[in-house]
Amino acid sequence: MRRLSRVACILTTTFFAALGLSAVPAAAAEPTPAVCTKTAKTVEDGLTVFARELSNVTKAADSGDMTAADQSVKKAGTSLVDLAANLRTDAATADAADVKTTLGQLADEFEAQGKSLTTVESLQKLDVTRIDALSDQMIAICAAASSTTTPTPR
Repeated sequence: MRRLSRVACILTTTFFAALGLSAVPAAAAEPTPAVCTKTAKTVEDGLTVFARELSNVTKAADSGDMTAADQSVKKAGTSLVDLAANLRTDAATADAADVKTTLGQLADEFEAQGKSLTTVESLQKLDVTRIDALSDQMIAICAAASSTTTPTPR
């Protein structure tokens, strides 16, 4: 369980470390830096809910209430499915094909992992390897986009 909480923290921290970008008003098709900023918030919010449910799993399991623990696992899974839907919404606003593709793949993986979470036993089998790789890919895209953005003259 601690590994999963640590993973949630690492994913969130990594996104924010790479995405020190300012918010840009939403438009029909947004440039990569704006989508990166929005996506960082989406991931933070989604992983916060996921981490809260993991905490509930631990509390329930520690008290011996495995029914409540399993229910919290399902809620944690639902939070990942919700995160996937929100990432797809972010991807739909992107003007860059690589951003759309990577966010779509990341959403697919969050959804698959979320749907697999039904019991405490399934939580122990959670594999975030693909999520980590896709997150790294998205971070690289965002870092490249932020390094090519030129400051606005004053």
